[in-house]
Amino acid sequence: MHAPHELDVSVVSPEEAEYGIAEFWAGDRLFGLTRLEDGELVLRIEPRSDGGAVVVGAHSLAQALAHAKQLLESS
Repeated sequence: MHAPHELDVSVVSPEEAEYGIAEFWAGDRLFGLTRLEDGELVLRIEPRSDGGAVVVGAHSLAQALAHAKQLLESS
């Protein structure tokens, strides 16, 4: 079993924040990103290029989503 990754969240620019785009990074790999779809913020999880799984703890994911929401609302 893999150890769960911690997620880092970033909003690259005010323009991307306008579209609800926040990037979620697991180490040096892009894990996923948020965006607005029909007025709702959704999370798109990116598949690994080698087909393997990225294991993320539920607590870490919840914290990252809350942080993304905070970053997007303050941009």
